[in-house]
Amino acid sequence: MLPEYRPFLGWIPALMSSFAARCLALAGLVTLAAPALAAPQPSAEVASRQLVEAVTCKRHLTPAQFAALAKALKATELQAYGPLSDGEYALTTPLLVLGQPVSRLHLYDGANGEDGIDSYTAYFTTAGIEQIAALAGTPRNAAGDYTREVGRHDLSVRQDDGQTSIDCSYDLR
Repeated sequence: MLPEYRPFLGWIPALMSSFAARCLALAGLVTLAAPALAAPQPSAEVASRQLVEAVTCKRHLTPAQFAALAKALKATELQAYGPLSDGEYALTTPLLVLGQPVSRLHLYDGANGEDGIDSYTAYFTTAGIEQIAALAGTPRNAAGDYTREVGRHDLSVRQDDGQTSIDCSYDLR
């Protein structure tokens, strides 16, 4: 190393530590400000309306938004939504979908599976498949299913193990 560069190189550690200190201070400020910048949790009324719109193909939510709205209703997590799992929620207060009470919600994150299609399902407490299909305006098709296209989405009414459900599968076309 040449002698004339030694005084200059002596400043580098001081500059680096000063720069590092500024970065750490900035990171601390961002961390402290993050909770203040977070969106407030929606009211139960807003959460209910948006969840109903999601299961009836009227509002496209991300899976994380759907999960947050279900939590806003103080739903019991039967299965926590996460990077490798769907979310399933039991409602303590029934949600009215098409005027009928719903006791459980389910979200499928297409990014976790092979198809890339998000879907949201509501399970009715007492209503039958024909009643819900009529309320949803979903006639039986040639295959015997109650499914109709809603723009790029499919709205389906099903009955599994005696329980009727309605679901919307997003961005199919």
